[in-house]
Amino acid sequence: MSTAVRAEVPRTTTPPALRTRITRRVLAPVTATLTAVTVACAVVATVGGTVPLMVQVVPFAVSILVFGLPHGALDHLVPARLLPGTSVARSIAVVVLLYLVVGTGTAVLWGAAPLVGFWVFIGVTWFHWGQGDLFVDRLLDEGGVGRGEAALTVATRGALPMLVPFVAHPVAATTVVTGTVDVLRPGPHSAGIDTVPGPVRLALAALVLVLVALHVVAAHRTGRARRPATEDLVLLAFFAVVPPVLAVGLYFTLWHAVRHVLRLELTDPVAADALFDGRLWAPFLQFLRQAWPVTAIAVAMLVVLALVVGRADLGVYLVLIAALTTPHTVVVSWMDHVQRTWRDPAALPHSP
Repeated sequence: MSTAVRAEVPRTTTPPALRTRITRRVLAPVTATLTAVTVACAVVATVGGTVPLMVQVVPFAVSILVFGLPHGALDHLVPARLLPGTSVARSIAVVVLLYLVVGTGTAVLWGAAPLVGFWVFIGVTWFHWGQGDLFVDRLLDEGGVGRGEAALTVATRGALPMLVPFVAHPVAATTVVTGTVDVLRPGPHSAGIDTVPGPVRLALAALVLVLVALHVVAAHRTGRARRPATEDLVLLAFFAVVPPVLAVGLYFTLWHAVRHVLRLELTDPVAADALFDGRLWAPFLQFLRQAWPVTAIAVAMLVVLALVVGRADLGVYLVLIAALTTPHTVVVSWMDHVQRTWRDPAALPHSP
């Protein structure tokens, strides 16, 4: 798309060609991958096998350098990109201060009350992963409209990765909790943690099914329910069948992080131009070049944390992710406000 033509595209519209390109070349391959993993794990379970833990943690290991940890590495540039008149220096200063205050507060909570810190992490992630899917629905002009439907999308899409593992895999999910809560404050904090009781699992299962049903109905009202409804069902099956560590690691890396990277690319004029021209790799490579310094800092923090606590495992990584997720969610919530994500899709300023 030439500059002259692109300038004529209304800022409140995502061109059909771009919507199709994002759906077919970004979203559909990830959905297909999760579907294939679901089938593979179902076959393994049918023959009485299990997925080795060393295999399950591979997506989390990969996420340290690809998509996962880097997807929040440009937060310091977001205010400068979205708020006219904001200098890069001021943007960096504000976001760094936010991370220092909120991230430190999160770490203090984990140190003082590890179990409370973990469940707060679950709640924050529920909201944050849900809002990531909401933006994609708005970007593609699909799903429900209005604030009520937006809240439903956030609740549903966040509940699938955060609740279904505790319903379908209570022992494995509880093992993740017990392996995480003692990282910053070694002690018997996990001694009293039991698997989720049967009645609670039934209540959580009912909640998830009701949310999915309502979300599908709300999406259907727009006449463009195929993708959101299909994704709901794929995610429901995925988290019900795939072991929690593998499922959450794949979702974090391929689903949530990829969608946020796309959102960031659309805030950069050069990357957005490339996307409008049908190029996907150039914007992604540009993102990697911009994200590597902060990603390197985060990796260094992970190494230091592992050395301080004397262990290097998934629990240590989750504690670091928790400390980074809280301020990152604040930044993304501010993006939602500026980009009017919670309003009707037509109100979104998508085009560069």
